[in-house]
Amino acid sequence: MRLLHHRRPDRNATKSIFLLCFCAFMFGCAGRNSVDSRNFAIDTCSPTQNEIQLAQGRAKSYWAKHASSFGPESRFLAVEASRPFPDEIQDLYQKLNNSQTTASFFGQGGDYSELDLHGIMIYDTKAGQFVSDQGYVCVDIPARGSVARFGPYMARYIGWG
Repeated sequence: MRLLHHRRPDRNATKSIFLLCFCAFMFGCAGRNSVDSRNFAIDTCSPTQNEIQLAQGRAKSYWAKHASSFGPESRFLAVEASRPFPDEIQDLYQKLNNSQTTASFFGQGGDYSELDLHGIMIYDTKAGQFVSDQGYVCVDIPARGSVARFGPYMARYIGWG
């Protein structure tokens, strides 16, 4: 009868697996707290009072649930308030061309019929209201939960809340 010899795991293989798992964990955490300093706004917009009220309710609700997980450094939230139409934006092509974040538009061949615009408003968590009745038009949007620039504001993007 032959006995099977059990090999001890190779220490280098174990270290490699540990290092791989550690890096995956760290990059996953970094993605959620990442900051994108490019300006996502290509123009400004004026959502209706109804859109503003609905977006403010979503921002307040989101902040009530998540304030403790982000802490006081998250002063501004970027919340979707409206869906502007391309024909509402003057000099749209020039604004898209000058933007830092419209790669998806030009990657699709620059077809206006497939242009998906987002009307983003900035919610001030300390004041409990939007910074103004003006919003920012964006083509590309950052990952939900990440911090990005919208006009002069660095805000955590929460989408529709």
